[in-house]
Amino acid sequence: MADAGAPRTREDPLADLTADELLRVMGHEIGNLITIVSGYGQMLRDHWASLDDDRRTDIVARMNRQIDQLRVLIDNFQHLRWLTVTDGGTADIPAPTDVVRLVTSLAEDVRPLAGEHPLVLDLEPELPPVLVDRAAVQHVLMNLVVNATKFSPPGEPIEITVHCEDGFVRFEVVDRGPGIPPQKREEVFEKFVRLQRGGVGVGLGLFISRALVTSMGGRIWVEDGDDGGTRLCFSLPVAQAKD
Repeated sequence: MADAGAPRTREDPLADLTADELLRVMGHEIGNLITIVSGYGQMLRDHWASLDDDRRTDIVARMNRQIDQLRVLIDNFQHLRWLTVTDGGTADIPAPTDVVRLVTSLAEDVRPLAGEHPLVLDLEPELPPVLVDRAAVQHVLMNLVVNATKFSPPGEPIEITVHCEDGFVRFEVVDRGPGIPPQKREEVFEKFVRLQRGGVGVGLGLFISRALVTSMGGRIWVEDGDDGGTRLCFSLPVAQAKD
């Protein structure tokens, strides 16, 4: 089992990107957010009559939250900063957060990105709070789910599992695809790397995810899935209780 390791120092992961590369990163993340908003819009259009008022209100609130996330993204790039911005709009360190509530909400938000693949949650109960930035965790989960859809056979589920391990909370996104060869497992986190020739995307999702996880004091890596496929894992530090 991979060691969660010591927290990484916070740094600017955009520092070595050219202007063209920054634009490609931004386009990649905006595309994911638009897919989520579009998915909710289609849900309202196709199922309006069967949805009760509370569900309609919830969907609209989720759409608005993704639009706010888009504003944060644009603001960060305008100031050449990364996605370490709180909901209040000011730069901040990661805050202690209820993991179960966070992942349950984010899983619903990223579900449109899973397409035809069922999204399955397996959350350890009573997880300790972790140090996270909500916007950053959403972008990581978006990118890992999108990556899983590229390799999972049609209709196969994508799993999100979360459990506590050695002072860290470990997040996993598991697919049923062909897996990633051991010699490629570090390379996939480099910018503009794609495992599929002629595949969709520009090879930025895992690069972005590593940058975000590192900025929150965690780490990200690849393991084999239990039944084949790939287990993309990242760990974030448990929030220490104040004396």
